[in-house]
Amino acid sequence: MTFSIVIYDPEIKAWGIGVASKFLAVGAFVPWLKPGAGAIATQALANLKYGVEGLQLLEKYDAKTTLEKLISSDPLSERRQVGIVDSKGSAVAFTGKECYPYAGHIIGNNFTVQGNILAGEEVLEAMAKVAEGKGKIHEKIFNALLEADNKGGDRRGKQSAAIVVVKMPEGEVSEINPSAVGKFLDIRVDDDSDPINEIGRVMKIWEATFLEEEMVNVKDYESEISEALRKLGYKDLKSWIEVNNFENKFTGDKIGKNVLEILLSKRK
Repeated sequence: MTFSIVIYDPEIKAWGIGVASKFLAVGAFVPWLKPGAGAIATQALANLKYGVEGLQLLEKYDAKTTLEKLISSDPLSERRQVGIVDSKGSAVAFTGKECYPYAGHIIGNNFTVQGNILAGEEVLEAMAKVAEGKGKIHEKIFNALLEADNKGGDRRGKQSAAIVVVKMPEGEVSEINPSAVGKFLDIRVDDDSDPINEIGRVMKIWEATFLEEEMVNVKDYESEISEALRKLGYKDLKSWIEVNNFENKFTGDKIGKNVLEILLSKRK
């Protein structure tokens, strides 16, 4: 009862899943990922074993073989839907004949999109178009969900969404480098009237906190910054920066562009 995208980015060796549904906390059930192995979205009458056992299989086999092994041993396979991308980006998907319509999937280069109880085929087509385009993996996932939603998405309505991205571990483990343990992005909205746009709002904060960005001069925005700080009840910029964990994006003279946008948005 959902729509999802499973995708691989060969440039940064990252695997990602985006999912949305008229179902509580869909991010707790659908996405399963492991750096170096691949990613699996299990949905419709979701079989969580497809996630646990599927990732184990992906460490030994490709996506096609993994899918065959999962559905061949499942007596309820015709009520399942699953999308898989393996360690090399090969993608496969399966939509059981007993999934509630509209149900289907589209497989492309390094990705697969799938969904059931959708407004129509145009939902998947919109997601696939985004997946085939250019952009950072987390941006493509978000934009795919957003475009799907604009085409009607889950025809029952909206409730929850999630985006998860993992990549090969790199760097030293620290509070500002989750990539060191393979976790790149993990955002869930479990119950909201507009979960995908809420994911987008949180993702902007994540980008401002963790990703490298352009630094701009504080002096060029003094009046706007003062207005925002006054409305928020802060005596100075440094205090707001520290409370919101943006120390790595502030030098005293310069501030991260995304961090600045978040602060200035508080003037409204």
